[in-house]
Amino acid sequence: MKDRMDTLLENFERQTAQLRDAQAAAAETTATVASSDGLVRATIDAGGSLAKLEFAPNTFERTTPAQLANTVQTLVRHGSLQVKQKIADLMAPITEGLPDLADLVEGAPSLAGLVPPIPDFAEEEEAPAPRSESFEEAGSILRNEQVPPPRPTPKRVRPPRDEDEEPPSSWMTRGD
Repeated sequence: MKDRMDTLLENFERQTAQLRDAQAAAAETTATVASSDGLVRATIDAGGSLAKLEFAPNTFERTTPAQLANTVQTLVRHGSLQVKQKIADLMAPITEGLPDLADLVEGAPSLAGLVPPIPDFAEEEEAPAPRSESFEEAGSILRNEQVPPPRPTPKRVRPPRDEDEEPPSSWMTRGD
């Protein structure tokens, strides 16, 4: 029993060191993805956020704003999936071979089914359906179209109170 506990303790210490190293590497993980036409390049950080976005000098001559926006969204989505997959790959060796509670304590329930497996993020997500109305079709401030100003919201007016009338008792008043 003592040998088994020593082995488990050594494995725990080794896995703890591996986890520290993997967490440090995961924090530095990035993915850089480029569009097939070479017009856009995006870098995604470890948190899945857009860290850097670059456009080729002739990007705006070769594409429309709607196509460019779609390209950027697609690149960010693919880059985020790549970052997630890289982090999952870093963590996978640490989770392999972990003993189950039932292996450690006789008669204890198995916890194996409670820990979900690390998903494969390399699978393609379904692309969102294109919007039926583009930015240009909806009207734009870039074309100096006159858009009516929003209507002001009417203010609520309280009916006047009689001086003899007591104010309503409410938890919302200070009770002055």
